[in-house]
Amino acid sequence: MSFRYLFIILISLTLLSVICIGAETATITDNPIQPYITLPISVYILDDQDRTLSSTRTNEQVLRVFDKANEIWSQAGIKFEIKYIGRAVIPPEILKELVNGNYKPFLKGMNRDFQILNPSPFNAFYASSIGLVNGVAVRSDMFFVTDFPSVRYERVTAHEIGHLLGLGHAHRDTARLMQSGTNGTILTKEEIKIARNNAKSKLSTTYRQD
Repeated sequence: MSFRYLFIILISLTLLSVICIGAETATITDNPIQPYITLPISVYILDDQDRTLSSTRTNEQVLRVFDKANEIWSQAGIKFEIKYIGRAVIPPEILKELVNGNYKPFLKGMNRDFQILNPSPFNAFYASSIGLVNGVAVRSDMFFVTDFPSVRYERVTAHEIGHLLGLGHAHRDTARLMQSGTNGTILTKEEIKIARNNAKSKLSTTYRQD
C-alpha cells in the first residue's frame, strides 16, 4: 500500500470519528424535542441576621442566571419555571458551616431552626460561599451555588440541575455540561433521554401528591 492511499484512509477515519462524535453530542437546536417539559423551582438567596455572611446576589441577577440556564437546557426540551424567589435568613452558626463547605447543619436545621417558604420539587440556594466548590447537589430536590464560581454563573446552575435530573459527571470532555470545572454546555443524546425521563417522573409524582 502506497503512502498516498494510507494517508487517504487515515483522513477518512478521522472525518468519520468527528461525524460520530458530533452526532452523539448534537444539541436539539438542530433537532427540536417536543413537547417541552416545564418544571417548577423555588430559589433562595441566603442571608444571616447581621448580613456578614449573606449572599451578594440580587433577585434580578438570579433571574438572569435562570434565563441563561434555561437556554442551556433548551437542548433537552426542558425549562425551569421559578415559582418562588426570595431571601432566606439562616442562623449565623448554620450559615457559617455552609460557607465553610459543611451543608449538613443546614439540612438538619431546615424547617426546624429556620423556615424555607414555598418549596418546590426543585430548590436552588445561593450562598456567599459553599467551601471550595462552585456548586453541589445535596439531595434529589436541592442544590447550592456559590457567589463566586470559577466558571460562568449560569453554567454552574445548569450543571447542578443536571444532577437533580439524574445525570452523573462526564469525564475528559470539556465541551459537555456535566464535566466539572469547565464552561461546557453540551448534553449527549443519552443524557437528554435520562433527564427527560426523570423530569417526567418528577412531575408525575408531584401531581399525585397534589
